[in-house]
Amino acid sequence: MNETTLDLKEMLKIIKKRYKLIRNVFLVFVILAVVISLIIPPTYEAVTNLRVKQPKGLGDSLLADLPVDSSAHTKQLMNTYAEILKGRTVMQEVIDQTQGDKEEVPTYEQFLKRITTEPVKDTEILKIKVTARSPEEAEWVANTLVNTFLERMTFLVRAEQSNVRAFIGQRLQESKQELEQSEEALQEYKTQQKIVDPAEETKAMLTKLSDIDKLAAQNKADLAAAQATFGVTQQQLNQEKSGFVADSPLIQQYKGKLADEEVQLVTLIANYTDKHPQVAATRAAIEATKVKLNTEIARVISADAPSMNPIHIGLVQGRIQAEAQIAAGAAQNQAINSIVSASERELGTLPVKEQGLMKVMRNASVNQEIYIMLAKRYEEARISEVMEPTEVQVIDVAIAPDKPIMPKKILNVLIAAICGLFVGTGWAFLKEYMHKTIRTAEDVQQYLDMPVMGSIPDFTIRDKRQRTGRWSRLAQLVQRKLPWGG
Repeated sequence: MNETTLDLKEMLKIIKKRYKLIRNVFLVFVILAVVISLIIPPTYEAVTNLRVKQPKGLGDSLLADLPVDSSAHTKQLMNTYAEILKGRTVMQEVIDQTQGDKEEVPTYEQFLKRITTEPVKDTEILKIKVTARSPEEAEWVANTLVNTFLERMTFLVRAEQSNVRAFIGQRLQESKQELEQSEEALQEYKTQQKIVDPAEETKAMLTKLSDIDKLAAQNKADLAAAQATFGVTQQQLNQEKSGFVADSPLIQQYKGKLADEEVQLVTLIANYTDKHPQVAATRAAIEATKVKLNTEIARVISADAPSMNPIHIGLVQGRIQAEAQIAAGAAQNQAINSIVSASERELGTLPVKEQGLMKVMRNASVNQEIYIMLAKRYEEARISEVMEPTEVQVIDVAIAPDKPIMPKKILNVLIAAICGLFVGTGWAFLKEYMHKTIRTAEDVQQYLDMPVMGSIPDFTIRDKRQRTGRWSRLAQLVQRKLPWGG
């Protein structure tokens, strides 16, 4: 205990002795902190908040019916959107718009350091912070960044629908030409054969085959739409890294079941009307199988996909669904052709003139149905193309900040003061440690290894200190001024 007391006294003695050094170092640090804080230009920060929702809706778009919700998935999704926001495409567009008139235009890497994205815990909010040299620039860059990001997302989502619409549009034009040709052939046949209306037997045969003809037309329209989706998604996926194939035994099982049900529907249509209970039940079963198939595809993609990029997931999901529709449509088309071939043998019982009339009438009817269905699909694709994505919503737009976030002058001065005290004190102790002057009897015994016989007090030093001390000089001055002073 005594040894500790002595050490503290010695430390206090050293501090007292070297207090000028400590004071000077302290002042140097504080002055430097003040000067640096005044020299550094101010930095302002603008903040905007986005809400990133789980992708769903958008009609038949890429992002429809994506995997189930979860906090981990939400976090991954926000990270994905944050990476898209900080991607080179978006950032370069913002640089061109906001920094193009400056003498020194920042590079992508330099500009990226001014952008910070931060998901708010347990929410769907993504906080975006932008720093700049002025409050107006910070506000401008933040809002431009968000708008450019939303435009990029809209472009990516619409790109697929645009290509699908173009593909169906091309098929629609072809269908229109086929319809016009078939109607001209029908009219020409009636003129040549001088027929106004078909015979009753022919009408009955046409009525019997009308449902199967409609189903054949729908089959062609569905196949055209599925092939358009498959071609577009496959083309875009080819531009990405390969290596992921979403598949499972259950998906294959649903695809096979869907094809069987489509064939069964063809068989029922050949024997019953479209309103027959078995036909209605089969149609309902087909829709239920499609839902289960899409759910299983979404589950497999959610579990195994190497990327949480919603655009990539939507492409993979669209491609797999299109594959299933093409497989089921091909099976259905084969069944339809078998029934049509059987019905043509039955047509052989009609007169030759009626057979020709029935053939051109059926061609015209089927082409008309195909044209109507393709026109409907084209309109749906056109509507989906112009739809606005709603997964990302702007909660708060950025506003110009009132105060800069840097430099923090008070904090800098406090830190400099603390550092100055530590450095000054350490320097004082180091200097005292390096000073090896013998000052005490213990120093004599330690350094000379000799006994101390006695010591002589140095009264001159004490008198000098007394004379040079602040209070001593004040006392002497007072004594001189007073009448009774010496």
